[in-house]
Formats: sequence, C-alpha cells, structure tokens
Amino acid sequence: MNWIEIPHQYNQLYSKHMKVIVLVSEKLIAKKQRYDFSDVVGKLEWQGNAVQEQRKIRDEW
Repeated sequence: MNWIEIPHQYNQLYSKHMKVIVLVSEKLIAKKQRYDFSDVVGKLEWQGNAVQEQRKIRDEW
C-alpha cells in the first residue's frame, strides 16, 4: 500500500476522512514503456526448422 504524506500545516486533517485528487502529468501517460532487448540480442540461436515448428503450433489449436 502507498501512503500520501500530508504537509504539516494540515495537521488538523490527520485521522479524518478526506478525498484526494491525483493529477498525472500528460508526459507520464503518453510515454510508452518499451523493453530494451539489447541485452539479449545474439544470445539465442534457433536450431531447427522454423516453418515446421510454426505449423506444429497451428495444429495444436
């Protein structure tokens, strides 16, 4: 659980019910998170026939 820190000048609100409005920056919403694959590039090598494997997977449906 995350907590919201209330500034000291609002001490009278401690232990009271309140509504909190959170405003999110447009920059945070628009920014897409993309995974950087550079750390795994070239580390795996396919051994086998890719077309046969694709056909096998389709037949499982």
